[in-house]
Amino acid sequence: MKNSRLFEILYLLMEKRAVTAGELAQRLEVSERTIYRDVDALSAAGIPVFTQKGQGGGIRLMDQFVLDKALLSRAQQDEILFALQAILATGGTEEGETLARLTSLFRREGSDWLEVDFTDWGSGAAERENFARVKAAVLDRRPLSFTYYNSAGEKSRRTAEPARLTFKGGCWYLLAFCRKQQNWRIFRLVRMEDLVLEEGTCPPRRPPERLEAPPPPGAYRGTDLRLRFAPSAAWRVRDYFHPKQIAPEPDGHLLVNCTLIEDQWLLSFLLSFGSQLEVLAPAGWRAILADEMKKTLAVYETGQTLSGLQAYPYHSGGGESPAQHKEVIFMEDRKFCQCCAMPLDKPEDKGTEADGTPSGDYCRYCYQNGEFTAPDATMDDIIAFNLKFNAENGQPFGPQEEAEKMMRSWFPTLKRWKKT
Repeated sequence: MKNSRLFEILYLLMEKRAVTAGELAQRLEVSERTIYRDVDALSAAGIPVFTQKGQGGGIRLMDQFVLDKALLSRAQQDEILFALQAILATGGTEEGETLARLTSLFRREGSDWLEVDFTDWGSGAAERENFARVKAAVLDRRPLSFTYYNSAGEKSRRTAEPARLTFKGGCWYLLAFCRKQQNWRIFRLVRMEDLVLEEGTCPPRRPPERLEAPPPPGAYRGTDLRLRFAPSAAWRVRDYFHPKQIAPEPDGHLLVNCTLIEDQWLLSFLLSFGSQLEVLAPAGWRAILADEMKKTLAVYETGQTLSGLQAYPYHSGGGESPAQHKEVIFMEDRKFCQCCAMPLDKPEDKGTEADGTPSGDYCRYCYQNGEFTAPDATMDDIIAFNLKFNAENGQPFGPQEEAEKMMRSWFPTLKRWKKT
């Protein structure tokens, strides 16, 4: 609070050159004694401030005092202006008066660029170095050369005149005048490599007020989605969607109505929520997600049964879809032992009834000749055996806590353990 008051005093003195202690006290809502202590603090910091008695007197600054020469280097001024611009851009304040005052105070051109430098950019050293190089190019108005990969994966060498950094849709972009295209372009930073700051400065150019990235070939179309999210996904939902798109339900679930572009990103985005998301509409996207989950399940098959008593093979092939491979058997197509949950994929996996016919419900380890091989076993005994196998074999069913939670949810639905 004191630092902000000192700055306000300094600004008022630079604007008016002479102000009485009473005026400052009234303006800042403090006592005159506090004002005099603040003047002493400014003087101790090297600010040429003094008091003058008599008519026309008051607290004054030396006439030739200029803040940017006395206290702050040009680089420090850039950092201050940038910080205020970033706060405005992120909605941290609705008032741009402070930024305007400082821009005028430093006798600098208006800050028409934006950069929000989070402490953790989420990338490695090379990416952070590239970001710093782009930032320097913007601030110093220097040309920047780089190798660029467009959305189609085509590689080219570009030289551009940087104007503005933009953080949009979770990604950093550079607005720059491309000398190759002789026009303004938007470059995504993660697609830029081998950045080189060129000598010289960029000629003055006024960037467009708004520039959207050109749509890729075969432009995507938007789709209206109705989504339901579990309460555990609330933090991600509120980070991504606008509050007007979110409708909380009494049980804590969140309904979201939105329009998003139909592309591979949308599929990845929806899948990233896993079981925390249900797509309510359109039906086509429900089918797309279900098909993609089947493919994912096939990729992560472990080759072990849930009970750990027998391996079941998974055969992939040639990039074909699961529907084209009969040897790929998915969860909904399988029958499981109604005692230990072992998949009954092969005839020899099945137990036998009293007459020697294959059992339709139990595996050969749990059921022989019409009787359970361990008639006194409990559901907890079977789960304990599965968890022991999981711990001794690299946790193929996931961490012990998650594996146990899954088993205790599933096993009560099996025929032997289902309560009648």
